[in-house]
Amino acid sequence: MRPVTTGIALMALLVALLGGGCSSSPPIASSWSDPAAPTKPYHNLLVFGIAANARVRSAYEDNFVAALRKQGVKASAGHGLLPVGGLGDVKAVKKAVEQSAADGVILTHLVGERAQTVYIPAGSYVNPDLYGSLYPYYRRVYNYVTAPGYYANFPVLQLETNLYDVPRQKLRWSTRSATMDPGSEKTTIKEVIESVTDAMAKAGYLPH
Repeated sequence: MRPVTTGIALMALLVALLGGGCSSSPPIASSWSDPAAPTKPYHNLLVFGIAANARVRSAYEDNFVAALRKQGVKASAGHGLLPVGGLGDVKAVKKAVEQSAADGVILTHLVGERAQTVYIPAGSYVNPDLYGSLYPYYRRVYNYVTAPGYYANFPVLQLETNLYDVPRQKLRWSTRSATMDPGSEKTTIKEVIESVTDAMAKAGYLPH
């Protein structure tokens, strides 16, 4: 197990994770649903992968779009509506959401962790004050994920995925994958994303 020390190292990790492989641990560590809102399926989803590198962003978004379409959901990648430099402009993000006519938005990014984890209580990371509203949360995550050195010295990573309701701009569902070792190719991002969309469907947020 070794840290992700540079942007180049993170790119190498994503290339490895996008390759072939077999999962050796449960791909989902935790899921959370809004207890105050009725569960409903979303039919048109817009996906934003939050990353400093455009290729990493596209990898998140394109794999999610493919997995969602397998579930019978209309899905669009954020990079089709926002230019490379537009991801940090929240006004441009809002405009893209409006243009897409999506009823839900998926925000996904890699989270650095200090220890290997296969299960975490959802309440330990889902803070309604920080996660609850779509655009403030987006701005917060973009700012820390794209800060120089964010991934430095994290020995493992998790894929965090959040589903927001567009009309209310509120968090409806959240999940984190089991931790992924940057030094291992046993679990691929594609596999993790497919597990995330399977879990989303089982939770009732995708049509059957």
